[in-house]
Amino acid sequence: MHSKKYYIIYGLFFSLFVAAVLCLCLTIAQGMPHIDPVFFLMSFLVAFVTSFVVTAVLPLARISAACAGYYDAKPGTVAFRLIQNVFFSTLIMVVLGLVMTGFMTGVGDVEMMSTMTGGMIVTNLFDRFVSLCMQFWPVIVIVAFLCDPAAGGLAAVITGERKGKAAKSPDKDMAGSSEVAHAS
Repeated sequence: MHSKKYYIIYGLFFSLFVAAVLCLCLTIAQGMPHIDPVFFLMSFLVAFVTSFVVTAVLPLARISAACAGYYDAKPGTVAFRLIQNVFFSTLIMVVLGLVMTGFMTGVGDVEMMSTMTGGMIVTNLFDRFVSLCMQFWPVIVIVAFLCDPAAGGLAAVITGERKGKAAKSPDKDMAGSSEVAHAS
Protein backbone atom coordinates (compact mmCIF):
# COMPACT_ATOMS: atom_id res chain seq x y z
CA MET A 1 0.00 0.00 0.00
CA HIS A 2 1.17 3.48 -0.78
CA SER A 3 1.22 6.47 1.53
CA LYS A 4 -1.29 9.32 1.50
CA LYS A 5 1.44 11.61 0.13
CA TYR A 6 1.91 9.24 -2.82
CA TYR A 7 -1.81 9.29 -3.62
CA ILE A 8 -1.96 13.10 -3.45
CA ILE A 9 1.00 13.47 -5.81
CA TYR A 10 -0.43 10.74 -8.04
CA GLY A 11 -3.72 12.69 -8.12
CA LEU A 12 -1.84 15.87 -9.04
CA PHE A 13 -0.19 14.34 -12.10
CA PHE A 14 -3.24 12.30 -13.07
CA SER A 15 -5.43 15.43 -12.87
CA LEU A 16 -2.95 17.31 -15.02
CA PHE A 17 -3.08 14.68 -17.78
CA VAL A 18 -6.85 14.15 -17.67
CA ALA A 19 -7.66 17.86 -17.57
CA ALA A 20 -5.50 18.56 -20.63
CA VAL A 21 -7.02 15.76 -22.70
CA LEU A 22 -10.60 16.39 -21.56
CA CYS A 23 -10.43 20.11 -22.34
CA LEU A 24 -8.89 19.43 -25.73
CA CYS A 25 -11.60 16.86 -26.56
CA LEU A 26 -14.41 19.11 -25.30
CA THR A 27 -13.15 22.03 -27.37
CA ILE A 28 -12.92 19.93 -30.53
CA ALA A 29 -16.29 18.24 -29.90
CA GLN A 30 -18.03 21.60 -29.62
CA GLY A 31 -17.07 22.23 -33.23
CA MET A 32 -14.75 25.16 -32.67
CA PRO A 33 -12.67 25.73 -35.80
CA HIS A 34 -9.57 26.44 -33.74
CA ILE A 35 -8.59 26.18 -30.11
CA ASP A 36 -8.91 29.51 -28.35
CA PRO A 37 -5.96 29.64 -25.92
CA VAL A 38 -7.83 31.71 -23.32
CA PHE A 39 -10.89 29.44 -23.31
CA PHE A 40 -8.68 26.34 -23.26
CA LEU A 41 -6.65 27.70 -20.33
CA MET A 42 -9.78 28.63 -18.36
CA SER A 43 -11.42 25.24 -18.93
CA PHE A 44 -8.12 23.48 -18.18
CA LEU A 45 -7.78 25.31 -14.86
CA VAL A 46 -11.38 24.45 -13.89
CA ALA A 47 -10.90 20.79 -14.83
CA PHE A 48 -7.48 20.53 -13.17
CA VAL A 49 -8.51 22.16 -9.89
CA THR A 50 -11.75 20.16 -9.73
CA SER A 51 -10.14 16.80 -10.44
CA PHE A 52 -7.21 17.47 -8.09
CA VAL A 53 -9.49 18.52 -5.24
CA VAL A 54 -11.65 15.44 -5.82
CA THR A 55 -8.65 13.09 -5.85
CA ALA A 56 -7.12 14.79 -2.81
CA VAL A 57 -10.32 14.68 -0.73
CA LEU A 58 -11.84 11.39 -1.83
CA PRO A 59 -9.65 8.27 -1.82
CA LEU A 60 -10.62 7.35 -5.38
CA ALA A 61 -7.36 5.50 -6.11
CA ARG A 62 -7.73 3.32 -3.02
CA ILE A 63 -11.41 2.66 -3.75
CA SER A 64 -10.56 1.73 -7.33
CA ALA A 65 -7.73 -0.55 -6.23
CA ALA A 66 -10.07 -2.25 -3.76
CA CYS A 67 -12.62 -2.76 -6.55
CA ALA A 68 -9.95 -4.32 -8.76
CA GLY A 69 -8.93 -6.57 -5.88
CA TYR A 70 -12.55 -7.56 -5.38
CA TYR A 71 -12.52 -8.99 -8.90
CA ASP A 72 -9.42 -11.05 -8.00
CA ALA A 73 -7.07 -9.01 -10.19
CA LYS A 74 -3.48 -9.20 -8.97
CA PRO A 75 -1.69 -5.88 -8.38
CA GLY A 76 0.84 -5.10 -11.07
CA THR A 77 -1.04 -6.92 -13.82
CA VAL A 78 -2.71 -5.38 -16.86
CA ALA A 79 -6.09 -6.69 -15.68
CA PHE A 80 -5.65 -4.93 -12.31
CA ARG A 81 -4.72 -1.64 -14.01
CA LEU A 82 -7.60 -1.89 -16.45
CA ILE A 83 -10.23 -2.61 -13.78
CA GLN A 84 -8.79 0.01 -11.46
CA ASN A 85 -8.78 2.66 -14.19
CA VAL A 86 -12.33 1.86 -15.29
CA PHE A 87 -13.58 2.42 -11.73
CA PHE A 88 -11.33 5.46 -11.18
CA SER A 89 -12.42 7.05 -14.48
CA THR A 90 -16.07 6.46 -13.73
CA LEU A 91 -15.84 7.96 -10.26
CA ILE A 92 -13.93 11.04 -11.35
CA MET A 93 -16.12 11.50 -14.44
CA VAL A 94 -19.20 11.92 -12.27
CA VAL A 95 -17.81 14.93 -10.43
CA LEU A 96 -15.64 16.35 -13.20
CA GLY A 97 -18.38 15.84 -15.79
CA LEU A 98 -20.94 17.80 -13.79
CA VAL A 99 -18.54 20.67 -13.17
CA MET A 100 -17.28 20.84 -16.75
CA THR A 101 -20.79 20.59 -18.22
CA GLY A 102 -21.92 23.43 -15.98
CA PHE A 103 -18.84 25.48 -16.87
CA MET A 104 -19.05 24.91 -20.62
CA THR A 105 -22.82 25.17 -21.13
CA GLY A 106 -24.22 26.83 -18.02
CA VAL A 107 -26.31 25.38 -15.21
CA GLY A 108 -29.77 26.40 -16.36
CA ASP A 109 -31.93 25.24 -19.22
CA VAL A 110 -30.34 25.73 -22.62
CA GLU A 111 -31.89 25.65 -26.08
CA MET A 112 -30.11 23.51 -28.61
CA MET A 113 -30.85 22.06 -32.01
CA SER A 114 -32.14 18.49 -32.09
CA THR A 115 -30.05 16.31 -34.37
CA MET A 116 -33.11 14.19 -35.18
CA THR A 117 -35.68 16.87 -36.04
CA GLY A 118 -33.60 19.97 -36.63
CA GLY A 119 -35.88 21.92 -34.28
CA MET A 120 -34.90 23.68 -31.10
CA ILE A 121 -35.29 21.77 -27.82
CA VAL A 122 -34.64 22.73 -24.23
CA THR A 123 -32.14 20.64 -22.28
CA ASN A 124 -31.24 20.75 -18.62
CA LEU A 125 -27.88 20.23 -16.90
CA PHE A 126 -28.52 16.54 -16.21
CA ASP A 127 -29.29 15.78 -19.87
CA ARG A 128 -26.14 17.57 -21.00
CA PHE A 129 -24.12 15.75 -18.32
CA VAL A 130 -25.38 12.33 -19.47
CA SER A 131 -24.56 13.27 -23.06
CA LEU A 132 -21.05 14.35 -22.04
CA CYS A 133 -20.46 11.11 -20.13
CA MET A 134 -21.65 8.99 -23.02
CA GLN A 135 -19.33 10.83 -25.40
CA PHE A 136 -16.21 11.15 -23.29
CA TRP A 137 -16.22 8.30 -20.78
CA PRO A 138 -14.34 5.96 -23.16
CA VAL A 139 -11.80 8.72 -23.83
CA ILE A 140 -11.26 9.25 -20.10
CA VAL A 141 -10.84 5.49 -19.52
CA ILE A 142 -8.23 5.27 -22.28
CA VAL A 143 -6.42 8.37 -21.02
CA ALA A 144 -6.49 7.01 -17.46
CA PHE A 145 -5.11 3.66 -18.60
CA LEU A 146 -2.30 5.29 -20.56
CA CYS A 147 -1.46 7.99 -17.98
CA ASP A 148 -1.63 5.76 -14.91
CA PRO A 149 1.94 4.45 -15.24
CA ALA A 150 3.32 7.94 -15.80
CA ALA A 151 1.42 9.48 -12.87
CA GLY A 152 2.27 6.54 -10.61
CA GLY A 153 5.92 6.57 -11.63
CA LEU A 154 6.29 10.31 -11.08
CA ALA A 155 4.57 10.04 -7.69
CA ALA A 156 6.84 7.15 -6.70
CA VAL A 157 9.97 9.04 -7.70
CA ILE A 158 8.92 12.21 -5.86
CA THR A 159 7.88 10.40 -2.67
CA GLY A 160 10.83 8.01 -2.83
CA GLU A 161 8.58 4.97 -2.40
CA ARG A 162 10.04 3.25 -5.43
CA LYS A 163 13.59 3.53 -4.09
CA GLY A 164 12.47 2.33 -0.69
CA LYS A 165 10.76 -0.75 -2.12
CA ALA A 166 13.67 -1.53 -4.42
CA ALA A 167 16.13 -1.18 -1.57
CA LYS A 168 14.06 -3.38 0.76
CA SER A 169 13.53 -6.19 -1.75
CA PRO A 170 17.17 -7.33 -2.03
CA ASP A 171 17.56 -7.16 1.75
CA LYS A 172 14.56 -9.42 2.22
CA ASP A 173 15.89 -11.81 -0.41
CA MET A 174 19.31 -11.79 1.21
CA ALA A 175 17.83 -12.25 4.66
CA GLY A 176 15.65 -15.07 3.40
CA SER A 177 18.56 -16.83 1.69
CA SER A 178 20.79 -16.42 4.74
CA GLU A 179 18.09 -17.88 6.97
CA VAL A 180 17.83 -20.83 4.60
CA ALA A 181 21.62 -21.20 4.64
CA HIS A 182 21.69 -21.11 8.46
CA ALA A 183 18.85 -23.60 8.68
CA SER A 184 20.75 -26.13 6.52
